Amino acid sequence: MSMRFLVVMMLMALVVGACGSDAGEEVEPTVPQGTPGSVILEISDEGGFVPVEFNLQRVPRFTVFADGTVVAPEGEQFRFPGPAIPRLKAFRIDEATLDDLITFVTDLGLADIQSQDINNATNVADASTTVVRYFDGGGEHRLSIYALGFESGDAREAIVSSMLSTLERASQSSRATGWQADRIVVHAQSAANFDPEAQTTSRPWPFDFSPDDMTAEFAGTTCRTLEGDAATTAVAELESADALTIWNADGDEFRIFARPLLPHQDGC
Repeated sequence: MSMRFLVVMMLMALVVGACGSDAGEEVEPTVPQGTPGSVILEISDEGGFVPVEFNLQRVPRFTVFADGTVVAPEGEQFRFPGPAIPRLKAFRIDEATLDDLITFVTDLGLADIQSQDINNATNVADASTTVVRYFDGGGEHRLSIYALGFESGDAREAIVSSMLSTLERASQSSRATGWQADRIVVHAQSAANFDPEAQTTSRPWPFDFSPDDMTAEFAGTTCRTLEGDAATTAVAELESADALTIWNADGDEFRIFARPLLPHQDGC
């Protein structure tokens, strides 16, 4: 009997008492067949005490496709100033690793729930929330854990940590290539009150639409979704800029924060 089997069984014994089901019978997770380009699993960090622009550009830590492709951000998102649009990389995991991830989904009971939040961490403030999403024929199944890594008494924390460790090891041992999205979200924010000493460069407004043509959103930002050639052209322009670049549009100054969209994500 393997050590991994013993660990999983011990975790499951604890999870049974802590995890409810929305269905009458347990649902066995599977990898959708015949849809290699579909997303089956996503792990992301959301919220937390971070600047608004950080959340506007945040992409999932790992997005797993049915064919074993995994998309993740490149390490440059940790530099300052950050890029005007994050770069993504893609690598492949083998069938055994994909099977391990599906086993973890089973251990979490994800296929049996629609949405559940774990918020048991005590004496923790301003931490991010780790969100695991599993996609199957029944749609999206979501589990969130606030302040992952702090003791909360829920065994599912250890399972999610194991999922992340599995994907991080695969990322380090696999050859990665750049991954280009065919859709992006662009956010603009007035730079009228932005410290001019903080900016790095100043450039002309890079799009064929004006800031007034964008949809108003929260925190004084506006938004627009670009697709196809428009997205490709915008990415080429934004990859050579950073988050402190000032963009001039008919005398008004803006900051731009963009992020690539994965196939399962909505735009503005």
